[in-house]
Formats: sequence, structure tokens, C-alpha cells
Amino acid sequence: MNGCNCRVKSKSPIIAVILNLLIAGLGHVYLGYTKRGIVLFLLTVLIAVISSGLGWIVGVILCSYDAWQLAKNRPAPFDSLMKYVGE
Repeated sequence: MNGCNCRVKSKSPIIAVILNLLIAGLGHVYLGYTKRGIVLFLLTVLIAVISSGLGWIVGVILCSYDAWQLAKNRPAPFDSLMKYVGE
């Protein structure tokens, strides 16, 4: 189980993914992981700048999968951010 799942209460994983597909990290904000969403957005922008935009696609897909896992109360790929973000 995810260590921070207490904040996700009956939030739709589909809406979280759609929001992340629009703007990376927005689905996390919807789920209540505001700091995590902001950090993932900034990391996605940084990767996109470094990779001339191609990294944006990868970042959005990874953020969407992470939000899906969080909404389903499963371990998510970016759970290691918890010790740095503090959520």
C-alpha cells in the first residue's frame, strides 16, 4: 500500500489521468498531492527543455500513470518523491 493514500478518497482515476494529459501534475493536484504535482510539472518542463520538447510526452505519460496508481491506492512510480516533497 502507498504510504500517503489517506488523502485519496473516491477520486476518479480517469479524471486524474485526463487532467495529467492536459497539464503534467494537474491530476496530482486533483487527488490532493499538490506539492507532488508541482514538482512533477517542473521536472517535466525541465526534461522537455533539455530534450527539445520530446521529454514532455514521456513526462506526461509517466505523470498520468503515477496519478492512476495513486487514485487506485497502489504503489506509484514516483513514491520516492515523498521523502523530498514531504507529502
